[in-house]
Amino acid sequence: MQQQIRTILFDLGGTLVQKLNHGSRDPVIIAEMVDFLKTSISPAEMINLLTRREKEYKDWTYRSLEELSYEDRWGQFLLPDYPQDFIRQNAARLQAWWSDARGRRWISPETIQTLQELKRRGYTLGTVSHTSTRYLDDAGIRDLFKTTLQAADFGKRKPHPAPFIAAARGCGVSPAECAYIGDRPSRDVIGSREAGIGQVVIITPPGDAREEVPCPMQADIIIRSLPEVLDYFPKVLWNAPAPHTEVAPAKLYDAALSTMWWDKAASSAAGFCAAGRRLGFARFELNHQVTPAELEKFDLNRYHIGSVHDPCPAVIPNKQLEREDKLITSLDEARRVVGVDTLKRTIELAHQLGSRLVVIHPGRIPGDHSLDNRLRDLYRSGLKGTAEYDNLQKVLTDDRRERSRPHLDALLRSLEEIVQFSQDSGLFLGLENRFHYYELPVFDEMQTLLDAFPQPWVGWQLDVGHIQVHDTLGLMNLQQWLDAFSSRIVGVHLHDVAGIVDHQVPGSGEVDFSHLAQFLPQQAYRTLEINSAVTFEEFSHGLLVLEKAGCITSI
Repeated sequence: MQQQIRTILFDLGGTLVQKLNHGSRDPVIIAEMVDFLKTSISPAEMINLLTRREKEYKDWTYRSLEELSYEDRWGQFLLPDYPQDFIRQNAARLQAWWSDARGRRWISPETIQTLQELKRRGYTLGTVSHTSTRYLDDAGIRDLFKTTLQAADFGKRKPHPAPFIAAARGCGVSPAECAYIGDRPSRDVIGSREAGIGQVVIITPPGDAREEVPCPMQADIIIRSLPEVLDYFPKVLWNAPAPHTEVAPAKLYDAALSTMWWDKAASSAAGFCAAGRRLGFARFELNHQVTPAELEKFDLNRYHIGSVHDPCPAVIPNKQLEREDKLITSLDEARRVVGVDTLKRTIELAHQLGSRLVVIHPGRIPGDHSLDNRLRDLYRSGLKGTAEYDNLQKVLTDDRRERSRPHLDALLRSLEEIVQFSQDSGLFLGLENRFHYYELPVFDEMQTLLDAFPQPWVGWQLDVGHIQVHDTLGLMNLQQWLDAFSSRIVGVHLHDVAGIVDHQVPGSGEVDFSHLAQFLPQQAYRTLEINSAVTFEEFSHGLLVLEKAGCITSI
């Protein structure tokens, strides 16, 4: 397989560029920055200020996978209280001071010799990195690389697959014809796998603990130092067969496929994931029906689980949790604790899998739900708009309103624990609007929840089909929700609705996806949640519908 690789892409910081960091930022270098800024604060104060603000920026980038240009980074996050024209004009200089103050950076002679030898062997070289490419200029080796992609210029950071794909295109090859060499599995292996990179190499020097984030994926090759790559990449044979990999999709969508589409009776977990990749999905979502035994069947080294839908794994089936009121809205403290612990287990799994999002079921009001069921029966009988329908709708909404407040209070207590538990996980938490009317939240409850938890990584998991059903029944107003809460959308479940039947393939129902697309934040995590009866061909067409509408993008 090694001889089928045409291009080798590299990380910079920690892979090509060696680092020797100080215990803290060098105050002498920061003093130059302070003098340049003509500010009265001391170098120590500037170090403390920038360290705190850089952490806020890194927390944002870690969750969003967005990377700002130096101009925007220094203008919006690091020095927003200084004259903006001046800061933006000198952002690259400020970034260089800040980076240099951290410690020494250099490219070793052995690294240069290795790169030169790979070039002689016929490989096209490129870089995909968060680190500045100026170190290539300092070492006089930029001309060895056909493409040098830096996250600050590109706008996305690893492990998003887009930078890897862009670098492959810049070298004139497919991702399957590329190897990627890095040092952080949570960035480099996950991103490479989503992008379809043909071979992944990770450098782990003896005693080096660079990776601090859990990652279930293993590289194809693990080496201790960069020169070892020469043992794995002999001279390119240009008449070698194409890489033997799974069939590459015609398009790769920046979206996830939910296991809702998995027909467990007809397909294995491996078959489901392989079909998802052929459809063009970069990643997958485990839903609340995946049991611990089924979870073990997923090849977590090959397919990235980008999001996890609570409760997962389903140690206790979701329907049983609801039936026994073991939910985060329970008024019985012991049962509420079970609900909280179940959600914590989901969050722990998502963290272990290197996921980005946890979808949360915000609970329900237990008891008699027959009013909800009767209203839906009247709708199916064509009686919406009749006096009987309108009267029942009022009784239903009044009954729910009367019973909801204690459960909302229990939910707020539970989320206090959950948000505290999750704050260092790097995960988004998405509070999903639900299918049944006695489930939380309705509009006023969502307003209360979002006000109570203003953290940018806590927000609304918009389930398009669920809210379309409620809109159709006259119980909620989709546009009201979009107008009020669209800025807080952290994730979206995309599916169509025929009447009040959801989880249909996009384009087969009444959802106006072109209108919806206008309200979806760029960073909102997209997931297709489609029922298992939908065929591969129907699904392929549905993806094109969503892409044309602007709800998803191909990379």
